[in-house]
Amino acid sequence: MSSPPVTIKTPLNQFRIEEFIALTPFGELYRASDERTNRPVALTVLPKAIAENPETLRGYEANSVRFQNLSHPNLNKLLGLQKTPTQAFLLEEWIDGPSLKTIQSRGRLNESEAVFLAKSICAGLEALHKQNRLHAHLAPELIRLNQRGEVIVCGLAGSRAIQSIAETRYSKYPALYTAPEQLRGEALTTAADIYSLAVILYELISGHWINGKSAPKTSDAIRKTHLDLPPPAPAALNPSLPDHFSRMIVWALRKNPDERLKTTIEFSSALALAAHTPLDQVPLRVKPETAPVLAGALGDWEFLPPPKATAVSTDTIPLEERLAGIANPSNKRKQSIGFVPILLLVVLAGFVSLFFFIRPAEEIPLPTPILFTPFAADSTAPPPPSPTPRPTLTNGGRIVFTCTRGDYNQLCMVNRDGTDFVQLTDVAASNYYPVFTPDAISILFASNRAGPNFDFFILNFVEREIFQLTINIGNVISPDFSPDGRMIVFANKAGDTPTSIWMMNADGLNARRVYTGTGNIVSVAWSPDGEKIAYAMNTGTPQEYEIFTMDTSGRNHLKISQGLQGIGGSVDFSPQR
Repeated sequence: MSSPPVTIKTPLNQFRIEEFIALTPFGELYRASDERTNRPVALTVLPKAIAENPETLRGYEANSVRFQNLSHPNLNKLLGLQKTPTQAFLLEEWIDGPSLKTIQSRGRLNESEAVFLAKSICAGLEALHKQNRLHAHLAPELIRLNQRGEVIVCGLAGSRAIQSIAETRYSKYPALYTAPEQLRGEALTTAADIYSLAVILYELISGHWINGKSAPKTSDAIRKTHLDLPPPAPAALNPSLPDHFSRMIVWALRKNPDERLKTTIEFSSALALAAHTPLDQVPLRVKPETAPVLAGALGDWEFLPPPKATAVSTDTIPLEERLAGIANPSNKRKQSIGFVPILLLVVLAGFVSLFFFIRPAEEIPLPTPILFTPFAADSTAPPPPSPTPRPTLTNGGRIVFTCTRGDYNQLCMVNRDGTDFVQLTDVAASNYYPVFTPDAISILFASNRAGPNFDFFILNFVEREIFQLTINIGNVISPDFSPDGRMIVFANKAGDTPTSIWMMNADGLNARRVYTGTGNIVSVAWSPDGEKIAYAMNTGTPQEYEIFTMDTSGRNHLKISQGLQGIGGSVDFSPQR
Protein backbone atom coordinates (compact mmCIF):
# COMPACT_ATOMS: atom_id res chain seq x y z
CA MET A 1 0.00 0.00 0.00
CA SER A 2 1.31 3.46 -0.85
CA SER A 3 1.57 6.08 1.85
CA PRO A 4 -1.43 8.38 2.20
CA PRO A 5 -1.19 11.51 -0.01
CA VAL A 6 -2.45 13.85 2.72
CA THR A 7 -1.47 14.18 6.35
CA ILE A 8 -3.64 14.23 9.45
CA LYS A 9 -5.28 17.61 10.21
CA THR A 10 -4.85 18.70 6.59
CA PRO A 11 -7.79 20.93 5.54
CA LEU A 12 -9.54 20.12 2.26
CA ASN A 13 -12.05 22.90 1.70
CA GLN A 14 -14.17 22.87 4.89
CA PHE A 15 -13.11 19.33 5.82
CA ARG A 16 -10.28 18.48 8.22
CA ILE A 17 -8.55 15.10 7.86
CA GLU A 18 -8.72 13.15 11.14
CA GLU A 19 -7.67 9.56 10.41
CA PHE A 20 -6.49 7.36 7.55
CA ILE A 21 -8.86 4.39 7.29
CA ALA A 22 -7.96 2.18 4.33
CA LEU A 23 -7.09 1.91 0.68
CA THR A 24 -10.25 1.25 -1.35
CA PRO A 25 -11.02 0.68 -5.05
CA PHE A 26 -11.54 4.46 -5.35
CA GLY A 27 -8.47 5.70 -3.48
CA GLU A 28 -7.40 6.46 0.09
CA LEU A 29 -10.30 6.60 2.54
CA TYR A 30 -10.15 8.99 5.50
CA ARG A 31 -12.38 9.98 8.34
CA ALA A 32 -12.68 13.76 8.23
CA SER A 33 -14.60 16.44 10.14
CA ASP A 34 -16.84 19.06 8.60
CA GLU A 35 -15.55 22.22 10.28
CA ARG A 36 -18.95 23.90 9.92
CA THR A 37 -20.85 21.27 11.87
CA ASN A 38 -18.10 19.16 13.54
CA ARG A 39 -19.79 16.09 12.08
CA PRO A 40 -17.62 13.25 10.72
CA VAL A 41 -17.66 12.38 7.02
CA ALA A 42 -16.02 9.67 4.94
CA LEU A 43 -13.59 11.37 2.55
CA THR A 44 -11.90 9.44 -0.26
CA VAL A 45 -8.97 11.17 -1.97
CA LEU A 46 -9.05 10.12 -5.61
CA PRO A 47 -5.86 8.99 -7.38
CA LYS A 48 -4.25 11.51 -9.69
CA ALA A 49 -5.23 9.46 -12.74
CA ILE A 50 -8.91 9.84 -11.78
CA ALA A 51 -8.65 13.45 -10.56
CA GLU A 52 -7.23 14.44 -13.96
CA ASN A 53 -9.75 12.39 -15.96
CA PRO A 54 -12.72 14.68 -16.76
CA GLU A 55 -14.92 11.84 -18.04
CA THR A 56 -14.54 9.78 -14.87
CA LEU A 57 -15.16 12.83 -12.68
CA ARG A 58 -18.31 13.63 -14.65
CA GLY A 59 -19.51 10.09 -13.95
CA TYR A 60 -18.92 10.53 -10.22
CA GLU A 61 -20.73 13.87 -10.24
CA ALA A 62 -23.64 12.36 -12.16
CA ASN A 63 -23.93 9.58 -9.58
CA SER A 64 -23.98 12.18 -6.79
CA VAL A 65 -27.06 13.72 -8.40
CA ARG A 66 -28.57 10.36 -9.41
CA PHE A 67 -28.58 8.94 -5.90
CA GLN A 68 -29.78 12.04 -4.03
CA ASN A 69 -33.30 10.61 -3.87
CA LEU A 70 -32.28 6.96 -3.45
CA SER A 71 -32.89 6.02 0.16
CA HIS A 72 -32.24 2.48 1.35
CA PRO A 73 -31.31 1.27 4.85
CA ASN A 74 -28.37 -0.74 3.49
CA LEU A 75 -26.91 1.91 1.16
CA ASN A 76 -24.70 4.73 2.36
CA LYS A 77 -25.54 8.33 1.54
CA LEU A 78 -23.33 9.82 -1.18
CA LEU A 79 -22.68 13.50 -0.40
CA GLY A 80 -20.88 14.53 -3.56
CA LEU A 81 -17.57 15.28 -5.25
CA GLN A 82 -15.39 18.25 -4.33
CA LYS A 83 -12.09 19.62 -5.61
CA THR A 84 -9.15 21.71 -4.47
CA PRO A 85 -6.43 23.06 -6.77
CA THR A 86 -4.46 19.83 -6.22
CA GLN A 87 -6.98 17.18 -5.12
CA ALA A 88 -10.37 15.70 -5.96
CA PHE A 89 -12.25 13.77 -3.32
CA LEU A 90 -15.53 11.95 -2.72
CA LEU A 91 -17.71 12.57 0.32
CA GLU A 92 -20.05 10.09 1.98
CA GLU A 93 -21.70 9.86 5.35
CA TRP A 94 -19.35 8.38 7.92
CA ILE A 95 -20.50 4.94 9.09
CA ASP A 96 -19.07 4.62 12.58
CA GLY A 97 -18.39 0.92 12.96
CA PRO A 98 -16.12 -1.88 11.74
CA SER A 99 -15.72 -2.76 8.07
CA LEU A 100 -15.74 -6.33 6.79
CA LYS A 101 -11.98 -5.91 6.30
CA THR A 102 -11.66 -5.37 10.05
CA ILE A 103 -13.91 -8.35 10.74
CA GLN A 104 -11.77 -10.65 8.55
CA SER A 105 -9.04 -10.52 11.20
CA ARG A 106 -11.36 -11.69 13.99
CA GLY A 107 -11.87 -15.24 12.78
CA ARG A 108 -14.11 -17.15 10.40
CA LEU A 109 -17.85 -16.53 10.26
CA ASN A 110 -20.42 -19.30 10.52
CA GLU A 111 -23.11 -19.77 7.88
CA SER A 112 -25.71 -17.82 9.89
CA GLU A 113 -23.47 -14.76 9.99
CA ALA A 114 -22.77 -15.08 6.27
CA VAL A 115 -26.50 -15.26 5.50
CA PHE A 116 -27.11 -12.21 7.70
CA LEU A 117 -24.52 -10.23 5.73
CA ALA A 118 -25.74 -11.56 2.38
CA LYS A 119 -29.36 -10.61 3.06
CA SER A 120 -28.55 -6.98 3.86
CA ILE A 121 -25.91 -6.52 1.17
CA CYS A 122 -28.11 -8.13 -1.48
CA ALA A 123 -31.04 -5.92 -0.47
CA GLY A 124 -28.92 -2.81 -1.02
CA LEU A 125 -27.55 -4.10 -4.32
CA GLU A 126 -31.06 -4.99 -5.49
CA ALA A 127 -32.10 -1.37 -4.94
CA LEU A 128 -29.18 -0.30 -7.14
CA HIS A 129 -29.99 -2.88 -9.80
CA LYS A 130 -33.59 -1.65 -9.98
CA GLN A 131 -32.10 1.73 -10.94
CA ASN A 132 -30.28 -0.07 -13.79
CA ARG A 133 -26.99 0.45 -11.94
CA LEU A 134 -24.24 -1.89 -10.79
CA HIS A 135 -21.99 -1.26 -7.82
CA ALA A 136 -19.02 -2.73 -9.76
CA HIS A 137 -16.49 -1.99 -6.98
CA LEU A 138 -17.53 -4.15 -4.02
CA ALA A 139 -14.76 -4.67 -1.47
CA PRO A 140 -14.71 -5.47 2.27
CA GLU A 141 -13.42 -1.95 3.02
CA LEU A 142 -16.64 -0.54 1.52
CA ILE A 143 -19.07 -2.59 3.63
CA ARG A 144 -19.47 -1.51 7.25
CA LEU A 145 -21.59 -2.19 10.33
CA ASN A 146 -23.11 0.86 11.97
CA GLN A 147 -23.66 1.38 15.68
CA ARG A 148 -27.11 -0.26 15.49
CA GLY A 149 -25.63 -3.40 13.95
CA GLU A 150 -26.97 -2.75 10.44
CA VAL A 151 -24.97 -3.51 7.29
CA ILE A 152 -24.20 -0.50 5.07
CA VAL A 153 -22.79 -0.70 1.53
CA CYS A 154 -20.62 2.32 0.65
CA GLY A 155 -18.96 3.48 -2.57
CA LEU A 156 -21.94 4.32 -4.78
CA ALA A 157 -19.96 7.01 -6.61
CA GLY A 158 -18.42 4.46 -8.96
CA SER A 159 -21.64 2.70 -9.90
CA ARG A 160 -22.05 1.82 -13.56
CA ALA A 161 -24.96 1.22 -15.87
CA ILE A 162 -25.94 -2.40 -16.41
CA GLN A 163 -24.54 -3.69 -19.73
CA SER A 164 -21.80 -1.04 -19.69
CA ILE A 165 -18.21 -1.96 -20.56
CA ALA A 166 -15.78 -2.19 -17.65
CA GLU A 167 -13.46 0.82 -17.39
CA THR A 168 -9.70 0.89 -16.95
CA ARG A 169 -8.64 0.51 -13.30
CA TYR A 170 -6.88 3.59 -11.91
CA SER A 171 -6.61 2.79 -8.20
CA LYS A 172 -3.68 0.90 -6.67
CA TYR A 173 -6.22 -1.33 -4.95
CA PRO A 174 -5.70 -4.92 -6.21
CA ALA A 175 -8.47 -6.57 -8.25
CA LEU A 176 -9.18 -9.16 -5.54
CA TYR A 177 -12.98 -8.89 -5.85
CA THR A 178 -13.32 -8.13 -9.56
CA ALA A 179 -15.48 -10.41 -11.73
CA PRO A 180 -13.80 -12.26 -14.63
CA GLU A 181 -15.95 -10.50 -17.23
CA GLN A 182 -14.89 -7.16 -15.76
CA LEU A 183 -11.23 -8.12 -16.21
CA ARG A 184 -11.97 -9.21 -19.78
CA GLY A 185 -13.55 -5.84 -20.61
CA GLU A 186 -16.98 -7.31 -21.35
CA ALA A 187 -20.43 -5.82 -20.79
CA LEU A 188 -21.40 -6.15 -17.14
CA THR A 189 -24.59 -7.55 -15.65
CA THR A 190 -25.84 -8.04 -12.12
CA ALA A 191 -23.82 -11.28 -12.08
CA ALA A 192 -20.66 -9.17 -11.67
CA ASP A 193 -21.85 -7.83 -8.30
CA ILE A 194 -22.89 -11.35 -7.24
CA TYR A 195 -19.39 -12.64 -8.03
CA SER A 196 -17.71 -9.85 -6.03
CA LEU A 197 -19.95 -10.50 -3.04
CA ALA A 198 -19.26 -14.23 -3.27
CA VAL A 199 -15.50 -13.59 -3.07
CA ILE A 200 -16.00 -11.46 0.05
CA LEU A 201 -18.18 -14.12 1.71
CA TYR A 202 -15.71 -16.85 0.70
CA GLU A 203 -12.93 -15.04 2.59
CA LEU A 204 -15.10 -14.46 5.66
CA ILE A 205 -16.27 -18.07 6.05
CA SER A 206 -13.08 -19.88 4.99
CA GLY A 207 -10.35 -17.56 6.23
CA HIS A 208 -8.65 -17.67 2.81
CA TRP A 209 -8.91 -16.03 -0.59
CA ILE A 210 -10.53 -17.95 -3.47
CA ASN A 211 -7.25 -19.72 -4.25
CA GLY A 212 -7.51 -21.46 -0.87
CA LYS A 213 -4.46 -19.53 0.39
CA SER A 214 -3.42 -15.95 0.98
CA ALA A 215 -4.17 -13.56 -1.87
CA PRO A 216 -1.38 -13.26 -4.47
CA LYS A 217 0.80 -10.17 -4.50
CA THR A 218 0.94 -9.65 -8.26
CA SER A 219 -1.87 -8.50 -10.52
CA ASP A 220 -1.07 -11.26 -13.05
CA ALA A 221 -1.56 -13.99 -10.43
CA ILE A 222 -4.81 -12.39 -9.24
CA ARG A 223 -6.08 -12.15 -12.81
CA LYS A 224 -5.19 -15.77 -13.60
CA THR A 225 -7.05 -17.00 -10.51
CA HIS A 226 -10.20 -15.10 -11.46
CA LEU A 227 -10.10 -16.18 -15.10
CA ASP A 228 -8.82 -19.75 -15.00
CA LEU A 229 -8.51 -21.44 -11.60
CA PRO A 230 -11.53 -23.04 -9.88
CA PRO A 231 -11.82 -22.18 -6.17
CA PRO A 232 -11.58 -24.91 -3.53
CA ALA A 233 -14.86 -25.56 -1.74
CA PRO A 234 -15.13 -23.40 1.40
CA ALA A 235 -16.16 -26.50 3.38
CA ALA A 236 -12.73 -27.99 2.61
CA LEU A 237 -11.16 -25.05 4.45
CA ASN A 238 -13.82 -24.75 7.17
CA PRO A 239 -15.35 -28.19 7.85
CA SER A 240 -18.05 -26.71 10.10
CA LEU A 241 -19.83 -25.27 7.04
CA PRO A 242 -22.77 -27.23 5.57
CA ASP A 243 -21.82 -28.81 2.26
CA HIS A 244 -24.79 -27.38 0.36
CA PHE A 245 -24.01 -23.89 1.66
CA SER A 246 -20.41 -24.26 0.50
CA ARG A 247 -21.65 -25.31 -2.95
CA MET A 248 -23.85 -22.19 -3.25
CA ILE A 249 -20.80 -19.97 -2.73
CA VAL A 250 -18.84 -21.86 -5.38
CA TRP A 251 -21.81 -21.60 -7.76
CA ALA A 252 -21.71 -17.81 -7.48
CA LEU A 253 -17.98 -17.91 -8.38
CA ARG A 254 -18.41 -19.53 -11.79
CA LYS A 255 -16.29 -17.90 -14.49
CA ASN A 256 -19.17 -17.56 -16.95
CA PRO A 257 -21.66 -14.94 -15.71
CA ASP A 258 -24.53 -16.70 -17.50
CA GLU A 259 -24.04 -19.72 -15.22
CA ARG A 260 -24.44 -17.76 -11.98
CA LEU A 261 -27.68 -16.87 -10.23
CA LYS A 262 -29.44 -14.01 -12.00
CA THR A 263 -30.37 -11.68 -9.15
CA THR A 264 -29.03 -10.81 -5.72
CA ILE A 265 -32.34 -11.84 -4.14
CA GLU A 266 -31.98 -15.31 -5.68
CA PHE A 267 -28.45 -15.48 -4.26
CA SER A 268 -29.43 -14.51 -0.71
CA SER A 269 -32.45 -16.82 -0.82
CA ALA A 270 -30.31 -19.74 -2.02
CA LEU A 271 -27.78 -19.16 0.78
CA ALA A 272 -30.53 -18.97 3.41
CA LEU A 273 -32.09 -22.19 2.13
CA ALA A 274 -28.71 -23.93 2.17
CA ALA A 275 -28.17 -22.75 5.76
CA HIS A 276 -31.63 -24.09 6.74
CA THR A 277 -32.77 -20.60 7.73
CA PRO A 278 -35.92 -18.97 6.26
CA LEU A 279 -34.80 -15.68 4.73
CA ASP A 280 -37.67 -13.73 6.34
CA GLN A 281 -36.42 -14.87 9.76
CA VAL A 282 -32.89 -13.54 9.21
CA PRO A 283 -32.55 -10.43 11.43
CA LEU A 284 -31.83 -6.99 10.04
CA ARG A 285 -29.36 -6.20 12.83
CA VAL A 286 -26.52 -8.11 14.44
CA LYS A 287 -27.60 -10.43 17.25
CA PRO A 288 -24.92 -12.00 19.50
CA GLU A 289 -26.65 -15.38 19.62
CA THR A 290 -26.54 -15.85 15.83
CA ALA A 291 -23.57 -13.63 14.87
CA PRO A 292 -20.93 -13.89 17.62
CA VAL A 293 -17.98 -12.68 15.53
CA LEU A 294 -19.86 -9.64 14.19
CA ALA A 295 -21.24 -8.83 17.64
CA GLY A 296 -17.75 -9.05 19.12
CA ALA A 297 -16.39 -6.63 16.52
CA LEU A 298 -19.16 -4.16 17.31
CA GLY A 299 -18.61 -4.53 21.04
CA ASP A 300 -14.90 -3.73 20.73
CA TRP A 301 -15.38 -0.75 18.41
CA GLU A 302 -14.60 2.67 19.92
CA PHE A 303 -17.48 4.79 18.68
CA LEU A 304 -17.01 8.53 18.25
CA PRO A 305 -18.74 10.85 20.74
CA PRO A 306 -21.69 12.84 19.36
CA PRO A 307 -20.46 15.93 17.47
CA LYS A 308 -20.84 19.29 19.19
CA ALA A 309 -22.28 21.87 16.83
CA THR A 310 -20.57 25.23 16.54
CA ALA A 311 -22.76 28.25 17.23
CA VAL A 312 -22.18 31.44 15.24
CA SER A 313 -24.78 33.86 16.55
CA THR A 314 -24.03 36.80 18.85
CA ASP A 315 -27.45 38.33 19.39
CA THR A 316 -27.65 41.26 21.80
CA ILE A 317 -30.17 39.43 23.98
CA PRO A 318 -29.29 35.75 24.43
CA LEU A 319 -31.36 33.50 22.22
CA GLU A 320 -32.30 31.38 25.23
CA GLU A 321 -34.15 34.34 26.73
CA ARG A 322 -35.90 35.02 23.41
CA LEU A 323 -37.08 31.42 23.15
CA ALA A 324 -38.01 30.98 26.82
CA GLY A 325 -41.54 32.16 26.17
CA ILE A 326 -41.91 29.74 23.28
CA ALA A 327 -40.90 26.75 25.34
CA ASN A 328 -43.18 27.59 28.31
CA PRO A 329 -45.74 30.23 27.34
CA SER A 330 -48.37 29.12 29.85
CA ASN A 331 -46.27 30.08 32.88
CA LYS A 332 -46.62 33.79 32.23
CA ARG A 333 -50.39 33.60 32.23
CA LYS A 334 -50.50 31.58 35.44
CA GLN A 335 -48.35 34.09 37.32
CA SER A 336 -50.63 37.01 36.48
CA ILE A 337 -53.96 35.40 37.44
CA GLY A 338 -53.74 36.38 41.15
CA PHE A 339 -53.58 40.10 40.36
CA VAL A 340 -56.61 40.23 38.09
CA PRO A 341 -59.25 41.32 40.68
CA ILE A 342 -57.12 44.18 42.06
CA LEU A 343 -56.07 45.39 38.65
CA LEU A 344 -59.68 45.33 37.46
CA LEU A 345 -60.81 47.67 40.27
CA VAL A 346 -57.95 50.08 39.59
CA VAL A 347 -58.71 50.17 35.89
CA LEU A 348 -62.44 50.83 36.49
CA ALA A 349 -61.72 53.67 38.88
CA GLY A 350 -59.24 55.25 36.53
CA PHE A 351 -61.63 54.97 33.63
CA VAL A 352 -64.43 56.76 35.53
CA SER A 353 -62.16 59.64 36.53
CA LEU A 354 -60.84 60.05 33.03
CA PHE A 355 -64.35 60.15 31.64
CA PHE A 356 -65.21 63.24 33.74
CA PHE A 357 -61.97 65.22 33.72
CA ILE A 358 -60.06 64.47 30.55
CA ARG A 359 -61.08 64.95 26.98
CA PRO A 360 -59.43 62.69 24.45
CA ALA A 361 -56.81 64.38 22.34
CA GLU A 362 -57.08 64.48 18.60
CA GLU A 363 -55.21 61.57 17.03
CA ILE A 364 -52.32 62.56 14.79
CA PRO A 365 -50.77 59.71 12.82
CA LEU A 366 -46.97 59.62 13.02
CA PRO A 367 -45.02 58.33 10.05
CA THR A 368 -42.86 55.31 10.85
CA PRO A 369 -39.62 55.16 8.88
CA ILE A 370 -38.99 51.81 7.22
CA LEU A 371 -35.38 51.09 6.37
CA PHE A 372 -34.36 48.30 4.03
CA THR A 373 -30.96 46.70 3.75
CA PRO A 374 -29.80 45.81 0.23
CA PHE A 375 -29.27 42.14 -0.40
CA ALA A 376 -27.99 39.74 -3.01
CA ALA A 377 -30.80 39.64 -5.55
CA ASP A 378 -32.21 42.46 -7.65
CA SER A 379 -34.88 44.38 -5.77
CA THR A 380 -38.33 43.08 -6.61
CA ALA A 381 -41.55 45.04 -6.46
CA PRO A 382 -43.89 43.45 -3.92
CA PRO A 383 -46.82 41.61 -5.50
CA PRO A 384 -50.34 42.95 -4.88
CA PRO A 385 -52.11 41.43 -1.87
CA SER A 386 -54.21 38.39 -2.68
CA PRO A 387 -57.87 38.56 -1.62
CA THR A 388 -57.88 34.83 -0.85
CA PRO A 389 -55.47 33.76 1.89
CA ARG A 390 -53.46 30.58 1.47
CA PRO A 391 -54.99 27.67 3.42
CA THR A 392 -53.41 27.09 6.84
CA LEU A 393 -52.73 23.52 7.90
CA THR A 394 -54.16 22.49 11.24
CA ASN A 395 -50.70 22.03 12.70
CA GLY A 396 -49.42 25.41 11.48
CA GLY A 397 -49.33 27.01 14.90
CA ARG A 398 -46.67 29.68 14.33
CA ILE A 399 -45.76 32.20 11.65
CA VAL A 400 -42.20 33.40 11.12
CA PHE A 401 -41.46 36.58 9.18
CA THR A 402 -38.94 39.38 8.73
CA CYS A 403 -39.38 42.52 10.80
CA THR A 404 -37.52 45.81 10.30
CA ARG A 405 -35.69 47.02 13.41
CA GLY A 406 -33.58 50.12 12.86
CA ASP A 407 -31.22 49.61 9.95
CA TYR A 408 -31.67 45.85 9.73
CA ASN A 409 -34.24 43.20 9.02
CA GLN A 410 -34.61 40.72 11.89
CA LEU A 411 -36.63 37.53 12.33
CA CYS A 412 -39.86 37.60 14.31
CA MET A 413 -42.42 34.94 15.13
CA VAL A 414 -45.99 34.92 16.37
CA ASN A 415 -48.71 32.36 16.98
CA ARG A 416 -51.28 32.18 14.21
CA ASP A 417 -53.88 33.72 16.56
CA GLY A 418 -51.62 36.75 17.09
CA THR A 419 -50.39 35.84 20.58
CA ASP A 420 -46.87 35.34 21.95
CA PHE A 421 -44.96 37.63 19.61
CA VAL A 422 -41.19 37.18 19.91
CA GLN A 423 -38.25 38.76 18.09
CA LEU A 424 -35.86 35.91 17.35
CA THR A 425 -32.76 37.84 16.22
CA ASP A 426 -31.15 41.14 17.15
CA VAL A 427 -27.80 41.51 15.40
CA ALA A 428 -26.15 44.20 13.30
CA ALA A 429 -26.97 42.28 10.12
CA SER A 430 -29.97 41.54 7.95
CA ASN A 431 -31.97 38.32 7.94
CA TYR A 432 -34.30 37.27 5.12
CA TYR A 433 -36.33 34.37 3.68
CA PRO A 434 -37.18 32.44 6.86
CA VAL A 435 -38.77 28.99 6.40
CA PHE A 436 -39.50 26.27 8.92
CA THR A 437 -37.69 22.97 8.55
CA PRO A 438 -40.09 20.06 7.89
CA ASP A 439 -39.68 18.79 11.46
CA ALA A 440 -40.67 22.28 12.74
CA ILE A 441 -37.82 22.42 15.27
CA SER A 442 -35.68 24.88 13.29
CA ILE A 443 -35.88 27.87 10.98
CA LEU A 444 -33.72 28.17 7.86
CA PHE A 445 -32.94 31.74 6.78
CA ALA A 446 -30.46 33.84 4.80
CA SER A 447 -28.26 36.39 6.56
CA ASN A 448 -25.08 38.42 6.09
CA ARG A 449 -24.14 38.13 9.78
CA ALA A 450 -20.96 36.17 8.96
CA GLY A 451 -19.58 38.48 6.28
CA PRO A 452 -20.50 40.61 3.27
CA ASN A 453 -22.29 37.78 1.45
CA PHE A 454 -25.58 36.17 2.36
CA ASP A 455 -25.31 32.59 3.64
CA PHE A 456 -27.87 30.19 5.04
CA PHE A 457 -28.23 29.69 8.78
CA ILE A 458 -30.29 27.38 10.98
CA LEU A 459 -31.98 28.63 14.15
CA ASN A 460 -32.60 25.53 16.24
CA PHE A 461 -35.27 25.75 18.96
CA VAL A 462 -33.98 22.66 20.77
CA GLU A 463 -30.33 23.76 20.98
CA ARG A 464 -31.43 27.42 21.24
CA GLU A 465 -28.57 28.48 19.01
CA ILE A 466 -27.93 29.55 15.43
CA PHE A 467 -25.63 27.50 13.18
CA GLN A 468 -24.13 28.43 9.82
CA LEU A 469 -25.13 26.08 7.00
CA THR A 470 -23.23 27.49 3.98
CA ILE A 471 -19.94 29.36 3.77
CA ASN A 472 -19.30 31.86 0.96
CA ILE A 473 -20.96 29.95 -1.87
CA GLY A 474 -22.38 33.22 -3.22
CA ASN A 475 -25.39 35.30 -2.20
CA VAL A 476 -28.25 32.94 -1.40
CA ILE A 477 -31.97 33.71 -1.40
CA SER A 478 -35.39 32.04 -1.47
CA PRO A 479 -34.85 28.57 0.05
CA ASP A 480 -37.44 25.79 -0.04
CA PHE A 481 -37.28 22.24 1.31
CA SER A 482 -38.08 19.14 -0.70
CA PRO A 483 -41.23 17.35 0.54
CA ASP A 484 -39.14 14.67 2.28
CA GLY A 485 -36.96 17.30 3.97
CA ARG A 486 -33.70 15.89 2.61
CA MET A 487 -32.88 18.62 0.07
CA ILE A 488 -33.02 22.41 -0.21
CA VAL A 489 -33.53 24.31 -3.45
CA PHE A 490 -32.59 27.98 -3.55
CA ALA A 491 -31.46 30.82 -5.79
CA ASN A 492 -27.83 31.90 -5.64
CA LYS A 493 -25.74 34.64 -7.18
CA ALA A 494 -22.24 33.18 -7.58
CA GLY A 495 -19.61 34.90 -9.68
CA ASP A 496 -20.52 36.78 -12.84
CA THR A 497 -23.36 34.49 -13.93
CA PRO A 498 -27.02 35.43 -13.38
CA THR A 499 -28.69 34.36 -10.15
CA SER A 500 -29.20 30.63 -10.71
CA ILE A 501 -31.05 27.67 -9.20
CA TRP A 502 -28.97 25.64 -6.77
CA MET A 503 -29.59 22.57 -4.61
CA MET A 504 -27.88 21.12 -1.56
CA ASN A 505 -28.45 18.51 1.11
CA ALA A 506 -30.47 19.62 4.12
CA ASP A 507 -27.25 19.63 6.16
CA GLY A 508 -25.61 22.09 3.75
CA LEU A 509 -23.37 19.58 1.98
CA ASN A 510 -23.07 19.06 -1.78
CA ALA A 511 -24.20 22.55 -2.81
CA ARG A 512 -24.33 22.64 -6.61
CA ARG A 513 -25.73 24.69 -9.47
CA VAL A 514 -28.68 22.98 -11.18
CA TYR A 515 -29.77 25.56 -13.76
CA THR A 516 -28.59 28.93 -15.06
CA GLY A 517 -31.13 30.84 -17.12
CA THR A 518 -30.95 33.89 -19.36
CA GLY A 519 -31.84 36.24 -16.51
CA ASN A 520 -31.79 36.48 -12.73
CA ILE A 521 -33.93 33.92 -10.91
CA VAL A 522 -35.44 35.51 -7.82
CA SER A 523 -37.68 32.83 -6.33
CA VAL A 524 -37.98 29.03 -6.35
CA ALA A 525 -40.46 26.51 -4.93
CA TRP A 526 -40.56 22.71 -4.71
CA SER A 527 -43.76 20.95 -5.79
CA PRO A 528 -45.58 18.81 -3.16
CA ASP A 529 -44.93 15.62 -5.15
CA GLY A 530 -41.20 16.37 -5.22
CA GLU A 531 -40.96 16.18 -9.02
CA LYS A 532 -40.98 19.83 -10.15
CA ILE A 533 -39.35 23.15 -9.30
CA ALA A 534 -41.19 26.40 -10.03
CA TYR A 535 -39.16 29.58 -10.46
CA ALA A 536 -39.55 33.24 -11.35
CA MET A 537 -36.98 34.63 -13.80
CA ASN A 538 -36.40 38.07 -15.23
CA THR A 539 -36.58 37.96 -19.02
CA GLY A 540 -35.30 41.45 -19.87
CA THR A 541 -37.84 44.02 -18.64
CA PRO A 542 -36.87 45.49 -15.24
CA GLN A 543 -39.09 44.28 -12.39
CA GLU A 544 -40.98 41.95 -14.74
CA TYR A 545 -40.76 38.17 -14.42
CA GLU A 546 -41.98 35.00 -16.08
CA ILE A 547 -42.95 31.84 -14.20
CA PHE A 548 -41.44 28.51 -15.27
CA THR A 549 -41.32 24.93 -14.06
CA MET A 550 -38.58 22.35 -14.53
CA ASP A 551 -37.64 18.83 -13.42
CA THR A 552 -35.50 18.56 -10.30
CA SER A 553 -32.63 17.56 -12.60
CA GLY A 554 -32.74 21.02 -14.23
CA ARG A 555 -34.35 19.81 -17.47
CA ASN A 556 -37.71 20.03 -19.28
CA HIS A 557 -38.44 23.71 -18.69
CA LEU A 558 -41.98 24.94 -19.29
CA LYS A 559 -43.09 28.58 -19.34
CA ILE A 560 -46.27 28.87 -17.30
CA SER A 561 -47.02 32.60 -17.39
CA GLN A 562 -46.90 32.97 -21.21
CA GLY A 563 -46.13 36.70 -21.31
CA LEU A 564 -48.59 37.79 -18.61
CA GLN A 565 -47.78 41.36 -17.58
CA GLY A 566 -47.07 42.57 -14.04
CA ILE A 567 -45.78 39.33 -12.54
CA GLY A 568 -43.89 39.82 -9.28
CA GLY A 569 -40.97 37.76 -8.11
CA SER A 570 -42.56 35.23 -5.75
CA VAL A 571 -43.76 31.68 -6.47
CA ASP A 572 -45.19 28.79 -4.49
CA PHE A 573 -47.23 25.65 -5.08
CA SER A 574 -50.58 24.98 -3.48
CA PRO A 575 -50.53 22.16 -0.89
CA GLN A 576 -52.72 20.03 -3.14
CA ARG A 577 -50.93 17.84 -5.68
